[in-house]
Amino acid sequence: MTATAIFPEISVLLGPCDDMRAEAFVRLVGSGTSAARITGTIIGPRRGRDTTLPTTSRLVPLPGGADVGPVSRAILTEPAYWTPELPNLYRLEATVDSPSTGPSDSAAGRTDTLIGLRRLGVRGRSLWLDGRRWAPRAVVAAGRPDLPAVKAASLGAVLVNVLEEDLASADEMGVALIPLLGAADLMTAKVAALARHPAAMLALVAADVPSEVIAGRLATLRRTKGTMLIGQAVDGSQPPPMVKTPLDFIAVTLAAGCVPHEAWRSACAVPLVAWRHDGCDPATGRSACDVLQGDLAAWGLAAGVDHLPWDWAGYLVGALRQIS
Repeated sequence: MTATAIFPEISVLLGPCDDMRAEAFVRLVGSGTSAARITGTIIGPRRGRDTTLPTTSRLVPLPGGADVGPVSRAILTEPAYWTPELPNLYRLEATVDSPSTGPSDSAAGRTDTLIGLRRLGVRGRSLWLDGRRWAPRAVVAAGRPDLPAVKAASLGAVLVNVLEEDLASADEMGVALIPLLGAADLMTAKVAALARHPAAMLALVAADVPSEVIAGRLATLRRTKGTMLIGQAVDGSQPPPMVKTPLDFIAVTLAAGCVPHEAWRSACAVPLVAWRHDGCDPATGRSACDVLQGDLAAWGLAAGVDHLPWDWAGYLVGALRQIS
C-alpha cells in the first residue's frame, strides 16, 4: 500500500461480503468528532500490469459518533479479493472535511492509497482464506526480507522489523507477512497501520507480553484490526497455558529439531501454528516447513492413535531473534 498526505490512523475494514458484493468501511481511528466526514472513491481492481477494467465506488458518510469517529462506506460490485495468488488492489482516494471546512476552504486531510480486500478468518482450528482452508508456510527474515525469493519459494515471511515499503511491496507482489509485535505495538494506530496492508495477514505477539495485557488491548483492537489475525508465541516445550485466550491463534515455538510437549496433542481450541527455530533461508525454507510438517505428523501418531483429531494450522521456520 502506498499513500500520500495520509491522515492519521486511517482504518479500512471489509464488512459484509460475498462473490457479488462487498461493503468497505473507511474510518479515522481515535479522531472523535474532530472531523465531520470522509468522502471520496474506491477504484479498482488492479494487479501489477493487468488491464482489468476498473470500477468506481463512492464513499458515503455514515453516522459515526464521538466514540467511533467519522466513517464512510463504499459498496463494491463483483469485488476482487486479495490473496497471495491474486493480489488484487484498489485505489482509495479520500478527503476529510473538518466541521469548519467550507466550500472554499482546504480539506483537513487527503489520502491516495492502495488497499486490498482480504477475506481471512478462523473456522474451528483452521485458518480460512477466501473460502478455503489456508495453511501458511513462512520463513523468518532476520533483516529486510528478500521478497522476490520468498515469493519464488511460495512462502511467507515473519518480520522482526516491519517497514512500510516492505509491506507495500508485499501487497503488490502477493507475499503473506507475519509481523512480530511487542507490548508497545499493541496500540490502535500501529495495528491500524498494519491492518491496512492486505499482505499483513497474521500478527504475532511476543511470548513475554502478559496475557492480561493482550486481553485488554485486543478488546479495543477488534474493530481496528479487521481481518488481520493476531496470535501469540508460546513455548511448545511446556504444557499449554491453562487460561482462556482471546487470541485468533497460537504459535507453538520449538527449539531446532524438537517437537511439542505431549500435552499439546489435545489442549487448545484455537488454531495452532508450529514455529521451529531451525536455521534456513528462503531457498531452503519450503523444505524445512515440509520436514516440520512430517515430524509433527509422526509426533501425533506416536500417542498410538490413527490420526490426530485436528491439523496444524500453519508452519513457520527460522531462528527467533529480538523477541522472546
